[in-house]
Formats: sequence, structure tokens, C-alpha cells
Amino acid sequence: MGSSPWFRQRAPGTLGGLILLSVRQHARSGVLFSVPFISTVKPMSETPFPLPHWMTRRSTDVVALGLLALAVLWLVWGPLVNGHALYFRDLQVFFIPLKQFLADALARGELPFWNPGVSMGTPYFAEMQTAVLYPASWLLLLADGNHGIGLLLAFHLLLAAAGAYGLTRSMGLAAPAALASAAVFSLGGCMLSSVNMINFMQALAWLPWVLWAFERDARTPGPCSWVLAALAVGLQTLAGAPDVSIMTGLVVVGRQIMLAQGGLRVRLAWLPRVAAAYLAALLLASPQLLATYELYSQSVRTVGLSTEEIQSYSLRFGELLSLILPPALSREDWRIAEVYSGGYVPLFLSLYIGWVAIAFSLFALWARRGPALFWLALGGVGVFLALGGNNPAAMWVYETIAIFRYPEKYVVLLHVGLVMLVGLGVDAWLRKYARQPRWLLAAVLAVLVMMVDLVGFNGEINLEAPGDYYTLDDIPETRWLGQEGAGFVYTRPDYRDQPDRVREVYREYRRQLSPHIGTLAGVRYAQGTEGLVIRDHALISGLLDSLPPNGQFLQHLAFLNVRYIMTDMSLFQRSRWLKQSARQLTPRLWDVGQPRPMLYFPRVVLNRDSDYLQIASKERAMIVGQSAFALTPSGSDEAGLHGRVLSSERLSPNRMAVRVQVEGRGLLVWNESYYPGWRAYVDGEKQTVVRANHLFNGVWLEDGEHELVFEFVPNNFYFGLGLMAITLMLLAIVYFNTRPSVLKNLWERFQPRSSVRR
Repeated sequence: MGSSPWFRQRAPGTLGGLILLSVRQHARSGVLFSVPFISTVKPMSETPFPLPHWMTRRSTDVVALGLLALAVLWLVWGPLVNGHALYFRDLQVFFIPLKQFLADALARGELPFWNPGVSMGTPYFAEMQTAVLYPASWLLLLADGNHGIGLLLAFHLLLAAAGAYGLTRSMGLAAPAALASAAVFSLGGCMLSSVNMINFMQALAWLPWVLWAFERDARTPGPCSWVLAALAVGLQTLAGAPDVSIMTGLVVVGRQIMLAQGGLRVRLAWLPRVAAAYLAALLLASPQLLATYELYSQSVRTVGLSTEEIQSYSLRFGELLSLILPPALSREDWRIAEVYSGGYVPLFLSLYIGWVAIAFSLFALWARRGPALFWLALGGVGVFLALGGNNPAAMWVYETIAIFRYPEKYVVLLHVGLVMLVGLGVDAWLRKYARQPRWLLAAVLAVLVMMVDLVGFNGEINLEAPGDYYTLDDIPETRWLGQEGAGFVYTRPDYRDQPDRVREVYREYRRQLSPHIGTLAGVRYAQGTEGLVIRDHALISGLLDSLPPNGQFLQHLAFLNVRYIMTDMSLFQRSRWLKQSARQLTPRLWDVGQPRPMLYFPRVVLNRDSDYLQIASKERAMIVGQSAFALTPSGSDEAGLHGRVLSSERLSPNRMAVRVQVEGRGLLVWNESYYPGWRAYVDGEKQTVVRANHLFNGVWLEDGEHELVFEFVPNNFYFGLGLMAITLMLLAIVYFNTRPSVLKNLWERFQPRSSVRR
């Protein structure tokens, strides 16, 4: 058995005995009560017996990484090669349209700052989920449609697997142990369940790389390792999931404190170094973060979450059983009621890692007490916080600082803890039985069986559909809604009689063109489901959704420039107002009349800057389009205004060119959402954009013919780009100054040939 203190001469007879023995030993040594402050992890070379030579060869690493790559390719073969469509949950109604919009913009050679097709126009770039500046987003240019999504998923799953493998190998674990950790991390239920939240999966894939960089900085501190850590954090931040970045930071801080040697003061001395790396990463991502912060300050998120929301998005105790008992899913179809009791579908469909992984994790707690306890504690913290409303103690945390929308997301910490425990357990087994080939072979075979098990069960998590799923040609309503100049559509989907089969549920969403899926066919929505919903947009949706289809409802639609209503609700089918005031085009589509032009000149401007929600239904003159309200140059109401739009052209989502003729003075109103960052250039000179009708844009113009250009660029975007450029330059100086020979070689390379010869 060996004489190492990490191993006992005999194992407890039962699982309960194993746990009690471990707790008793740690309680005696005091380790149990000082988990974050245990001494530095001992190098694996100090374990009882050296590993066989083949486990330390580069060729073994190549084989292990090859196996991981094959497993990933097997999982993403449908979308990547066959062009199958993924559609479950947020993929269909949010991320697929979002990514297609990004791909189209990048193909035109521009950065998409504004999306005119959702909620009467929204700041696309400011939504972190869009990940416009994230380098991997440019992979969408290499393949179209579903193939592009498959390429994005394949890249990040491979990135996750390689990062987890490199992290555990850098900690001294044997190749089979690193393979086990990487397989659990990249093929486990937590990772593959997050595919429907692409930004979350992207950031999660960077987690082991961030830990690896800081691990290197802790063991061999220096400028190079610190710069690499800052870059890894910066890339994870740009991936678009701040919640994952925060969780990663918590792991980094705990890990750095654990790795440091010395007293508490010495251990805490590492924190400024970690904080400096994170500050550099935030500066790298400053163009994105500044825009997102501005949007956040105007969104409904500033008021936090209610207790009911926290409760509904919390982990349930029974979900932890999916670690060893995977739900009966199928990538073809499955019944909600048969798989999940009560019909509640959790955020993570499965947490499955399997019995083999759990067994190795338990072995790690017995055989590698010191390092294993940190990862056990990390998993425990994750479960504690993920329980959210189901844990009274955790509720106090959320009521004080509600950082995440879904408490359940904290299961990522449990996943990471188990990933490391699995690797430690396999490595401990290999070293314990290094002189017994049959036991070594048993461990390797167990790891391979575990990989097959993960692929077999978790490969069924993500639903697939035929490749033409998102073409929408079979939906007749797109014939009208996709026309240029059609105005906005108001949708009120009717999901009261949802079928039990998941595929039918999402077919219904597709059939009713639930926002944002219709944007793939050119549909423009009066409402939407943005990640950070602007307060004004939330008020509009709340108002409209609360009204029956009567005269007041139709007045509001006219004010918002809505031409079409799309719904299957029986309330609308029976409405006499719609029968009298609208033309039914299909069983679920009504034409409520020609909307005002997107660009127009009101004849009367009332000097008001109040909320239309309070007065629009009372003063009809402001609704029909002949009047508007905005702050006037004179400070009083103005009438007798004249002007006409001669031509207009949408140059891009971010730019609109207009030519107008004004008599005397007039207010040009553009029925697209008012938001800081819109600029107007009149005959080449910048002009102030005012808020018109509370929700839209307006520009005051003087007499004559004018050429205008509306342009949207997020406030402080160029300032953020400057910060990013300066930070990159400083990081390069810090990195390369430690390698004078590199600078010398670069200098000589760019010198004239004659000077190099001399």
C-alpha cells in the first residue's frame, strides 16, 4: 500500500465509514476548520510510487487530447457537419437570431451597434450576450447558419476540454487523471446543458484557462504569467457572461490563498496581484463594459429580483440526483411531464457526471485529503448558493446582493469542484497502484468507460431539428411582416394549451413567430425579450399586454407605429373592435391600418417631456400623427410647422440617411427608440437629438433643404477602445521586457538587410 500519509493500510468498510473517518482525521488535524488556508499542495512526485514512463510522455497527452476531440466532434456532428438546427430554450427565441444578426454585420465589415428589429430598436452592442468584440465570434464568418453555430459550439467545447486538461496536467496529475477531469468538465451535464445559453457556455469554456494562468502565476510568479492571467480573464469577460466571470474570480481568490505559503498575512498579500490582473482585464473589455453599464442603468435590472423570482430560479434538492441518475432525454423529442415532475424544467437539464466520476471523487477525499478538501468546500459553496430560495440562509445573501438572475447558475462551482476531485481521485489511484499493472489498466479503462457514458447520456441534452428549421418559408405571415416599410408587429403568443412534447412546444413558438425568431425573416417587433430590458420598453409591453383588443389598445398601437397584430388568442378572435377596425389576413394575423411613416413632420409640437403612457389615450391628436410632443426651442407649444421627407435610405443598422425640405422650422420625428448614443448630422454638422413622443427621436431643423445622417455609436465607445489599446500596449511591454532576446530578434527582423548583415 505504501507508507505515504495520504494512504491508510486499509479502507473503511462502507461509504459512511469512509466519510466519518475522513472527517475525524481532518478534525483532529484542524484542517477541516481552515480549508482555505491549508498549506501549498504537495507536488505529485512526492506520492508513493512514480508513474510508469508512458504516462508522462508527450505522445500520451496527444492521445488523450485526441480522444477528447473525438468525443466533442461526436456531440456537435449534427449542426457542425449535417447542418442540423439547435432550437431548445433561448437558442430559438434569442441566441440564433442574435448570432445571425452579428454574422450578417461582420460579413458587411461593420460592428453592429444597433438592432432596429426588436422593441422598436435596441442597443445591440450593449447587450453583453452579443459578444461583438469577442474574438471567437468571428468564427461565424467561416460557416453559414447552423454550420456556424456548430463551429462556435465545437470550438468552445474543445477549448474547455483542452483548458481542463492543461490545468490538471500543470498541477502534476497523470495524463489519465487529466483526461478524466477534462472529460467531466467538457462533456458533463453542466457544460452541455449550457449550450442553449451560448454566452454562458463561452465564458465557462474559459474558466480552466483562467485557473491555469493563475496557477502558473502562483507557482512561478513573474510578469509573463501575470500578463497571461490578465488576458485569459479579459477573453472570458468579452465572452458575454459576467456571472461566470464572477464565479471564476471567487475560485481564483480561494485557490491563490490556498497555494501561498506562510501565515494569513502572507496569503492575503496575493490578493492585490489578483486584483491587478482583473483590473487589467476589465480595461481590456472596457468598450463593452462601458456600453453595458449604460444600458444596465436604464434597464429593469436596477430594481433587483423579487423573492418569487429568486424562488422560481433556484436549484431544487432533487436536481442533485441527476449527478448520478440522468433524466431520460432524447435529442429527437421527449415529454416534459415524464422527465421532470411538476412540469418544471430546470435551467440545467442535467448535472450528470456518472457513478465512475463520483467513485473517484470519493476516493480523492480519502487519498488526497489536503487538496481535495478545497474542491469539496468549493462544491459545497456552490450548492449552498444555488439552492437560493430553497435555502433560508442563501436567501439572506440574495436579498443583500442579488448578483445573478438565476441562483441555480452557482452549480457551476459544484461542477468545477467535482471536476478537480475526479482528477485527484484517478491520480491517487494510479500512484497508489503504480506497481500493479492490472490496477493501472483498470483505472484507465474506467476513465474510458466514463467518457463513453458521458457522451451517451449527455449527448442527448440538446434537441436538433432539420437544417431548414430557421428558413420560416412555411409560415405565411412572413409574406406581410417581412416587407420593407411594413412597420412594427405586436405579438401576443397564446401558450395556454401547450403540448406536452418539447418539439411541439417549440414548433408552436416558431409558428407564432415568438420574438425574436421572426427577425430571421425581416420582421420588426414592437416588443422583445432582451437580456437587459430598458424600463420604457418594459412599460410598453406591460401596458399592451394588459389591454384587451379595444379602441384604446388600437390607439396605443397606432402611436407605436404598429401595423400588424399576430396572435392565436381566442380573445382577439372574438373581438368586435378588430372585426370593425382591422383586416384579418390569416387566422392569426390582423392588419390594423397603414402606420405613420417612420420619418415624418408633425404640424403641431406640444412642449412636453412627459410619459405618453399617462396621456396618449386622453389626447387623440397626439396619436394620429399630426401632432407630437417634445421640448421646443421656444419653450412653448408650436403650430403651423411644415416639412416633408424627400428620400430616406437605411445604410446599415447603425446609420440612416435622409433628405428633407423644411418651410420655416420643423421637427423631424423618427419612430425608432430614443437612446443615448444616437447622433444626427445636418449638412455635415452635428445636431442635438431630442426625445420625441417620449419614446422616439427628433431633430429640429431650420428652413431649407437638408441632408441628414442619423448614426448610432455607444457613448464612450472610442474612449473604451483607447483604454483597451493602451492596456494591450502596457501588457505587451510587461510581457516582452522579460525576454530581451525576443525584442532584439523582432528589432533585427524589421531592420534593412544591410544593417542586419553588419
